[in-house]
Amino acid sequence: MYRWKVSAYAPCSSTCTTGISSSFALCVRYDGTEVEDSYCDSLTRPEPTHEFCTGKECPARWETSGWSECSRTCGEGFQYRTVRCWKMLSPGLDSSVYDSLCLSHDLHKPANRKVCSGQSCGPQWEVSEWSQCSARCGAQGVRSRDVRCSMDLTLCNQTSRPLDRQPCEGPPCDRRWTVSDWGPCSGACGEGRMVRAVMCRSSGGVLMSEEQCDHAFRPLAVYPCGDRDCAPHWVQQEWQQCNASCGRGVRLRQVVCAGLEAGVFKEFPESSCDPEHRPDSSSPCFQRPCSKWFTTTWSQCSKTCGSGVQVREVKCYQGDELVTRGHSCDSALKPEARQSCELQMAPPGVSVAVEDLCQDKPTANCALVLKVKLCSHWYYRKACCQSCRPPRP
Repeated sequence: MYRWKVSAYAPCSSTCTTGISSSFALCVRYDGTEVEDSYCDSLTRPEPTHEFCTGKECPARWETSGWSECSRTCGEGFQYRTVRCWKMLSPGLDSSVYDSLCLSHDLHKPANRKVCSGQSCGPQWEVSEWSQCSARCGAQGVRSRDVRCSMDLTLCNQTSRPLDRQPCEGPPCDRRWTVSDWGPCSGACGEGRMVRAVMCRSSGGVLMSEEQCDHAFRPLAVYPCGDRDCAPHWVQQEWQQCNASCGRGVRLRQVVCAGLEAGVFKEFPESSCDPEHRPDSSSPCFQRPCSKWFTTTWSQCSKTCGSGVQVREVKCYQGDELVTRGHSCDSALKPEARQSCELQMAPPGVSVAVEDLCQDKPTANCALVLKVKLCSHWYYRKACCQSCRPPRP
């Protein structure tokens, strides 16, 4: 004689927080001995029962993100990842906590940086930023940049050499000079000066670089003053910016022969002023040492579809010397070494492997979740996302 016997509830499926405890029907002989299920009537077999059970408090644990791309496109660099202390506080609430909770359990914190090595850094083309367009407003001009080989010039592939010059359009013709009110007079006739600010602005009032306005029409920033009738004398304007962005260059200023008649400004021929006392209209100038940022080409996107990252080398050169320390190049102008990239999603019919998108949580007993068919529950569907994935066709 054989009959079905309901087993006692199994131990809780989770060692911490909430889990599942299940009971199953066993086929036994009249003396209580367990036998094969085939000896009992399958139509009368009781359905298994499941109950939620509570374990002890979950311990803290270290969780790590995936490693970043190598910090260098060639040679030796570094990869980084985020390391955080996590703890399951309740079903569905898995949260990051203070690192001290993991450290108090003597858990060794995983490294957040490691050395990575790519292909050897062979010869590469490196380029500086493009210069400003040489054209006036509304006209065509040329902009340029420096192109150099990271090694001897003969080692770089000349067929892939980046362009160092390209055509460009000048700025829009809505730039105009604007002036402030005159300041007070600084002294007597011949020495007194009134100064005002002269600025280049767009039609919207945005302050622009002076190179974007036509210097031939720049208003005077310095006027003579001191008497209603002031004889002609030399009046020098403010120095313009150095014509070199780095290294040695020349700065210019306008020098006019001017005076006042009945309190009104009047410009006179230069012969009306003493030529021996004419102020200099040019002067040598020196900007910071000629150091420029150079970049290599962007690497391929780190993902074949969706959002990824591209990286490139960014180096500072002072002449032909690579600068590895100090701030020879302007840090405010340093080009980006990383940028996001977006590639087209996989076409219809081509699926991304689910294994790449999720992993079962180690705190969930996913084998039991599958056995008792709890994947319909949102918490276990998330905790066991890999095990609960639908079968592939």
